[in-house]
Amino acid sequence: MQCVALRLGCALWIAMLLAVSSSHQSSAASGTTNKADTATQIVASELIYAAQNDGTIHVYDVDQHHAEVTVIRVFSCCADLRGITAAVPTHRLYVMYNRDSQGHVASLDLMSGQVIWDRVLHSPGVDRGDVTPDGRTLYLPTWEDDPGSAYELVIDAETGTEQARITLPPRSHDTIVSLDGQRVFMETKSQTASMYVADTASNRVVETLGGYCCSGVLAPFAINGTGTKVVNNVNGYAGLHLADVAFGGVIEVIPFASGQGGHGIAWTPDEREVWVNDGGMPDVHVFDMNASPPQELRLVAVSHVPHWITFNIDGRFAYVAGRKGSEDVTDVIDAPTYQRVSTLGPSEDLLEVDFADGSLVAVGNQFGIGRITSPAT
Repeated sequence: MQCVALRLGCALWIAMLLAVSSSHQSSAASGTTNKADTATQIVASELIYAAQNDGTIHVYDVDQHHAEVTVIRVFSCCADLRGITAAVPTHRLYVMYNRDSQGHVASLDLMSGQVIWDRVLHSPGVDRGDVTPDGRTLYLPTWEDDPGSAYELVIDAETGTEQARITLPPRSHDTIVSLDGQRVFMETKSQTASMYVADTASNRVVETLGGYCCSGVLAPFAINGTGTKVVNNVNGYAGLHLADVAFGGVIEVIPFASGQGGHGIAWTPDEREVWVNDGGMPDVHVFDMNASPPQELRLVAVSHVPHWITFNIDGRFAYVAGRKGSEDVTDVIDAPTYQRVSTLGPSEDLLEVDFADGSLVAVGNQFGIGRITSPAT
């Protein structure tokens, strides 16, 4: 592995992180905005890691107007990126990709910038998986275009070895682990009109959420912070579905005021809104989730017809990617004002990585998950 661009080598990786922190400290001294801990005056560096199909990860500084600070080479060009995920305790980041009818996962050490391993874990492909918060287990789908593998892989995240399989309909696709690490939510591209929830202790499906309309083929989804609610795209439906885990399925089907069925959906971290991509227009639909049923509030204009959406950890920014496999930029939207404030290179495989005082302290999620972890009172 090698680091490229901005004249930075791998040997200078930690120096780069400290330099980013130092630039924030200089900003604080001059009176500009910073992310200082008021008790310790330790400045946090909030970075976006965005993977691209050419095998690189581009790193952007959130608090410096998303300026690019370095590029990391993970694998040789080129491949179909399928996902990204990371864990704080093990300081590991994982990139999922398909090439030459093989599904790869690469494991990167976030502290050194070094690739630890890159392994073929399934053929003909893998898809957008997620790692448990403790960093021990990676849940890896067996690709939406594979009709022959009726399971999801359970992978030892340290070594990349298979531990178990979760029985599912074939074409397993997007997968999200709950913030408490106790449940894993899975959808497949089979026409089942259902979501699947497994217990991470037993790696068995314990809930099947039904009631999805129309084609019955589920598309991207997002969960709330307690893992009790799910919002979904459904292929062919112009709107969103809201499911309740305790109820066992869909409780609301909410259409767009106008527009076409899209790909990409996300809670804001405070769970007040859900943002849903339009599939025909360069717009994102914003819904008020405190209303019953949820009500569409507005459209957010973006550069291209959007294909993926997520937020940074504190919800200040939404990241809206264009068409998959294209050179469409990824828009950075100021979430409180709904205004586009910057752009990143083309990537829908991105998440936030935060450092403080030379240590990794937090990671975000490629999915737009809610982050309220206490039930409403």
